[in-house]
Amino acid sequence: MGKLAFALDVKGLETAKNILEEIKGYKIIIKVGYVLFIQGGVSFLEYIKSRGFEIFLDLKLHDIPNTVYNGVVSASKIGVDYLTIHSLGGEEMLKRAVEGKGENLKLLAVSILTSHSENYLDYIGSKYSLEELTLKLSKTAVECGVDGIVSSSYEVKKLKKEIDKDFISVVPGIRLSRDSKDDQQRVATPREAILNGADIIVIGRPILNSIDRKNTIEKILKEIEEAVNGTN
Repeated sequence: MGKLAFALDVKGLETAKNILEEIKGYKIIIKVGYVLFIQGGVSFLEYIKSRGFEIFLDLKLHDIPNTVYNGVVSASKIGVDYLTIHSLGGEEMLKRAVEGKGENLKLLAVSILTSHSENYLDYIGSKYSLEELTLKLSKTAVECGVDGIVSSSYEVKKLKKEIDKDFISVVPGIRLSRDSKDDQQRVATPREAILNGADIIVIGRPILNSIDRKNTIEKILKEIEEAVNGTN
């Protein structure tokens, strides 16, 4: 597959729109989180669509099953292409979410955030390792019918091997250099993530902070293509 999702993590709508105008024309996915969605609502999503991009609405829905179901139904009606829910919501919530997604919406279950380290396991009192917990949550989510799993690059290879059913692997925490982590604990380069089995890689700050965003996007797309095709 090999797609790029650009995490548009800026604080204002005008800034976001200026960036979208700057990079329009590239076949990439735009990931929108709480900040811009709360500010811009459906009209902002329509603006993104009008610029030719797919939309990845990253809300990590986690609530009682019926509430999540209604949220997913709403997202499907406004033309969202990808929507995140949280796998920690449990089997009933996952199944209800799947019931509400319709034909075109791809539902992505978040396993363990890439900002978490082993210390998180002590916090929640888990008997599993990060890898074990990610596999358990991901396998359950796929069995419940979600389309994809969000996990770090480190878990992708094992998830693809251990889960029988096909699913879209979405990997955040991507950096152009291994030396740059910011607030992420488990990072990988685009090439590493794709070779590990990622289908969609999520990149934010390396593009946002770039002097030439278009050039950076082109380099990333080239790296993805080379990894997918098995060249350099």
